[in-house]
Amino acid sequence: MIEREKLPIIDISLLTKDEDGKKQIAKEINKACKEHGFFYIKNHGVEQVLIDKLQSVVTKFFSLPLETKMKWKMGLTNREWLGFFKVGQEITYGEIDYKEGVYISTEMDGDINPVNNVPLYPTEEQEEQYEIQGFKSTIETYLKRLTELSHQLIEAISLSLHLPSNYFHNNYTYDPFVFMGLLHYPYFNNQGEEKDDQPPPTLNKPDDTSNLKKQEKFGTCQHTDWGLLTILHQDDVGGLQIKSKNSDEFFDAPPIEGTFICNIGDMLDKMTGGYYLSNVHRVKYNISGRDRFSFPFFIDPCLNSVPKLIPNYDDLSDFADKPERWDKQNIHEFHGTYGQYFMTKIGRVFPDYVYKKSGKLV
Repeated sequence: MIEREKLPIIDISLLTKDEDGKKQIAKEINKACKEHGFFYIKNHGVEQVLIDKLQSVVTKFFSLPLETKMKWKMGLTNREWLGFFKVGQEITYGEIDYKEGVYISTEMDGDINPVNNVPLYPTEEQEEQYEIQGFKSTIETYLKRLTELSHQLIEAISLSLHLPSNYFHNNYTYDPFVFMGLLHYPYFNNQGEEKDDQPPPTLNKPDDTSNLKKQEKFGTCQHTDWGLLTILHQDDVGGLQIKSKNSDEFFDAPPIEGTFICNIGDMLDKMTGGYYLSNVHRVKYNISGRDRFSFPFFIDPCLNSVPKLIPNYDDLSDFADKPERWDKQNIHEFHGTYGQYFMTKIGRVFPDYVYKKSGKLV
C-alpha cells in the first residue's frame, strides 16, 4: 500500500473573484486531472448545515427495516435505475458490492408508473410515519446546490483545457443528466457477518470480466465513473481508495473536513482523448466497527448528446499518452449517445431491476 501519495486540495473560492483567480484554479485542475483524475475542493460554498441535515435524514432512512426501505426499491418508477437497492444487489465488474443505497434525482412529472403507483420519494405522510421528516426537501435542496457547484467546476475544467468557459455547457450540460447516490456501507466482522443480515455470497456476473482476476471483498469494487464529473461527500469513517498513476497499488483518500472529493468520468476522458484520466477507485470492505455513509453526486452529459473529441485536442501536450485501462476496454472506440453508454452500464450493474420490460432508457 502506498502511504505517501496524496490528492491535491484546491481552494475554489478564487473562481468567483477575478480572471487571474480562475486561471490559477484551472491550472491546478489541469495538473490534478492529468496525474490522478481526482482532487479535493475546499471553500466550495455548500453550507455545512445542509450536509449535516442530509447525513441525519439519510442515516434515519437506512435504520428502517428492510421491508420498509423496499417500498421504494428500484424498478417501481418510470426511471427504473432510481430507487433503493439492498446489500448484494449492485454488481461492479462481476463482483457484488457490500453496501446498500438509493440512487435518486429531483422528482419529475411522469415518474409514477401507473402499474405500481409508487412515487420516487416517500410522501409527507410517510415521512411522518417513518420519522424521516425532510427527506425529500433536504435531498432536492442538496441536488440543487451541487448542480450549481458542478456547473462552476465544469467551467473551470473548460478553462483548464484552454477552451471557452462555456464549451461543455453549450455542448453537453445545458440540460445535464443529474443524479446522486445515498450510500450506506454497513460494518461487518472479519467473518463477513453483518450486524443484521449476511449478504448473498454469489450473484450472476453479467459484465464481461473474463480478463479480470478474482478479487477480495470490497464495499464498492474497483471501477471508473461513467459521466463527466463526480462530487463526493464522505463521512469521517473513510474507505475510498484511488489507483496510483505509477503502479497497480491503491492509496487512501481520507475524509478531510470542509472538502468534497471530485473526480472525472469516462466521458471527459473520452472527450480529451485520454489527456485527462478517468481513474480507477474502490471502497474498502467495512470492518471499522462503524457504519459508513457517502453521497456521490453525478453530473453527466445530456442523454441524447454524442461525446466527441474537444476541438483543440491536437494542441494538447502529451495527448497521445493513453495508458491501457485496467478493464482492457477502450472508451475511445464508443461512438454512440451518452444515454446508450449509460444504459449499457446501468443494466450490467443492476440486472435484477433495470430494462427487463422496456429495454430503453426513459
